[in-house]
Amino acid sequence: MRNIRITLAYEGTAYSGFQRQENSITVQEILETALQKLTGTKTTLYFAARTDAGVHAYGQECTFYTESSIPGDRFIFALNILLPPDIRVTESREVPYDFSVRRNNYGKTYGYLLTEEKDCPPFFKRYTWQTGRKLDISKMEKAAEVLSGTHDFTSFRGNNSVPASPVRTIHDIRIIKKHHFFHIFVTGEGFLYHMVRNIAGALADAGTGKLTPKDLREILEAKDRKFLGATAPAHGLCLLKVYFTPVTKELTEKTICGSYAPWSV
Repeated sequence: MRNIRITLAYEGTAYSGFQRQENSITVQEILETALQKLTGTKTTLYFAARTDAGVHAYGQECTFYTESSIPGDRFIFALNILLPPDIRVTESREVPYDFSVRRNNYGKTYGYLLTEEKDCPPFFKRYTWQTGRKLDISKMEKAAEVLSGTHDFTSFRGNNSVPASPVRTIHDIRIIKKHHFFHIFVTGEGFLYHMVRNIAGALADAGTGKLTPKDLREILEAKDRKFLGATAPAHGLCLLKVYFTPVTKELTEKTICGSYAPWSV
């Protein structure tokens, strides 16, 4: 058996998330079907992030075990022939047998894109939350300072979360305004179900003055989702990068300055 690691980019609009489900089409199902056609064997795909329905990715990381003789760096070409155009393998390579994208990663960066406008050019509609609200970036930045660091994020956790510790560490939250768009970059060691979308929603509420830093501290302390506002829409969210070395300021900056259109600044 060989262990193959692939990096994926996908446009999540057509899929009910990444993880396989019984009655919905998911990215994992499409990939596993392609792998079975390619290798002739039913294959399980292991992944770093369970992105929600409608969420996108530039840097989803996966592994699978195979007895296929295809060289590790050739799976990118073989799989992309079989995959639909909204799912692309961007890199493939063989890794040590015991390598795991779940156990060996140090964190992730997500990007979220929103605008103050009620409407935006059609080229951005699938990827942008059109809030229709005037946002003060300085208020959003002050709110981001409260959420950075290590906290119990129970209040930012979706209702369908799998059992896991709600204590998470956020290394960095960056908000950059460019033209009519607000780019939010959240880097952390791990995230709860809907956590990044709830952070984006909270930052938008802070930008309108609906939530203050004091309110956010109290919401964290309450450890109850009902005290937080609405979850930001899925289509504004994208998994940009999974890190397999300790997360540093330099690595975060490199991701934020990377080419991840339309999440790029």
